[in-house]
Amino acid sequence: MKTTSILVSEHHLIEQVLNCLEKMVDRCASQRRVEIAPARDAIVFFRGFTERCHCAKEETELLPRMRAMGVSPEQCLGCSMLERREEGRLHVDAMEAALEPASRGESRALKEFTKHAQAYIKLLLEYIAKQEDCLFPMIAQALPGTEKARLKAALNTPYDDSDEGNACDTYIELANRLADYLDVPRAVTAN
Repeated sequence: MKTTSILVSEHHLIEQVLNCLEKMVDRCASQRRVEIAPARDAIVFFRGFTERCHCAKEETELLPRMRAMGVSPEQCLGCSMLERREEGRLHVDAMEAALEPASRGESRALKEFTKHAQAYIKLLLEYIAKQEDCLFPMIAQALPGTEKARLKAALNTPYDDSDEGNACDTYIELANRLADYLDVPRAVTAN
């Protein structure tokens, strides 16, 4: 199992919910409204799992080790991980702000929800691809074997805060309920 395989597995789960969001956007066009419950669930997932579970691992385990070895993620990503995270957060906030009126079919809110959902999907899919195609191979090449083993163990360690660990499992269940509801294939994850 590769050093960053848990992050790749989590990417698959994030992509699953991005596929759900894309399906919601498609439904917006035909139904002329946002279905509020699944859209709210997706927002909860993106804020909870993507931010608090997945990105936290990257920031606390991956980035410090890379920087200590003189490896710059910006070489592959074109910007800092924190810049991407903030840009994503702004799109999620905008989707949430448009959610209530978009659920009532308000045209302007539907456009805003759709615009930010599509931008968020594009942002995350491009970012995931850059990590998997460039950043993770760079890590595999640059880190010595002992450091790879430490990183892999740290990434696979359950969260320190038991409530946070339980929340991450809850987000996985939420992602699977969304996929089932929207008829989107479930991701195969290592969790």
